Amino acid sequence: MQDARIIGDLVRESALSVAYSKAAAACKTEFRGETCNFYGLLKHMESTDRAERREAFEKWAALYEAAAPELDRIYDELIAVRADMAEKLGFESYTALAYRNRQRLDYTPEHVEKFREQVRTVVTPAVSKMLEAQRRRLGVDKLRYYDESLVFPGGNADPAGSKDDMLKAASEMYSALSPETKEFFDFMTEHELFDLETRPGKHLGGYCTSLPAYKAPFIFSNFNGTSADVDVLTHEAGHAFQCYLSERLIPVSALQSSTSEINEIHSMAMEFFTYPWMDKFFGDRADEYRYAHLCGALSVIPYMACVDEFQHRVYAKPRMTAAERRGVWRALEKKYMPWRDYDGNEFLEGGGFWMQKQHIFLYHSIISITHWHRSARSACTAR
Repeated sequence: MQDARIIGDLVRESALSVAYSKAAAACKTEFRGETCNFYGLLKHMESTDRAERREAFEKWAALYEAAAPELDRIYDELIAVRADMAEKLGFESYTALAYRNRQRLDYTPEHVEKFREQVRTVVTPAVSKMLEAQRRRLGVDKLRYYDESLVFPGGNADPAGSKDDMLKAASEMYSALSPETKEFFDFMTEHELFDLETRPGKHLGGYCTSLPAYKAPFIFSNFNGTSADVDVLTHEAGHAFQCYLSERLIPVSALQSSTSEINEIHSMAMEFFTYPWMDKFFGDRADEYRYAHLCGALSVIPYMACVDEFQHRVYAKPRMTAAERRGVWRALEKKYMPWRDYDGNEFLEGGGFWMQKQHIFLYHSIISITHWHRSARSACTAR
């Protein structure tokens, strides 16, 4: 909502979001002779060596713990400025303003609360059974957090080849999928509309944006040598394909995009539409990838319920302290993800895991649990 009364607040919010991005991007650590950021650690968090996974997990947590004072400060200020905006515009809380910003005119927080309860009673038990099967496959006495990301004891199905090899495979895939997707991906490749490889100081996450003057989508990511790299070339390409078509078929720019909930249908659908071509990336392990991907699509739902309820509760009590917020997060993990075991890591046992969800910092809205972004799976190994 672009009201003159809150222009200064919006500027401040934007500055704080940039400060968060810089603080998170600056984080790095040494791991077994390699300088890694958050994304560089992820491949080690999927190692078949349990000790390596645990060590990488501890390094990952330590990065957030070191950054926590600054991230807490930034989020305190973001909450305050967002609450101020809501008050100036006459909303009872920031949640009401956020729903308005997200164009949620046909459902309410009460509807979402009921949906979250369905997640807790239906999806959470299903994921618990799925993870118990994973525990048995891995042959461990108890599934710890650092075990969740390893789906198969022999190692996860990772893509073979370089970034250029994967782009070539993706080009063949989209050429086979349909004439429209061929035209789209040829355009993306010809004009080099990708920034895929991770590097020091690079902004976290993966996303699709647009260059409207050129009717050109642009895909940004942080490749890390795991299956998440292929997910970028399907999920974000789903967003990009919608953008490519809309900017050519719909003359009114305000009508070319939709709500987050609808947009994620485009991206998630593309992930599943491309299943028949996964052998191009994974060879004879394509079925293992498809299984792991399907498990991930299910297991991320309780996590997103945590994110959604966390934000509702934070904005219902905007003066909550950092320690109180962490307590809320940990309680929600136990509610929606009762299997989560941090193996004694004090920072994460205390509720620090929420900080890795960059959407909470960057976007002035409540995230619906249907808003599933690629960064969720690639940044937090939530499966």
